[in-house]
Amino acid sequence: MLLALADELGARLRTTGEVCRGLTLTVRYADRTHTTRSRTLPEPTHHTPALSALAYDLYTRLGLERARVRHLSLRADQLGPADGAHHQLLFDDGDDKARRLEAASDAARARFGPHVIQPAATAPRHLRPVREPGVPG
Repeated sequence: MLLALADELGARLRTTGEVCRGLTLTVRYADRTHTTRSRTLPEPTHHTPALSALAYDLYTRLGLERARVRHLSLRADQLGPADGAHHQLLFDDGDDKARRLEAASDAARARFGPHVIQPAATAPRHLRPVREPGVPG
């Protein structure tokens, strides 16, 4: 669920031409109590892997083991225009490739609808590939 929320949030930010400087995760439990945690990102971003990594980190730091979670929400904080944000250049081309893939998936979503491309982990079970027993996958 966190991956789906971060993916949708990243797509929305890229569509509106904005970046965020932080995230807020709210977890609501079965007894209707809730916990909220926030963290600032190292640099403003709308890059889905950076958003999902921070969302997972926020959730992991809550230390929930057997809690009955009823609702999760992820909010982008400190929004700003994407054209004014700076991105740290890296020598690794993996980040560049991920950003090009993100741009291609955003174009496909704009043309064919928001759910045409999504992370495999968030796809409905009947659309996931079936692995043969004993075949590495």
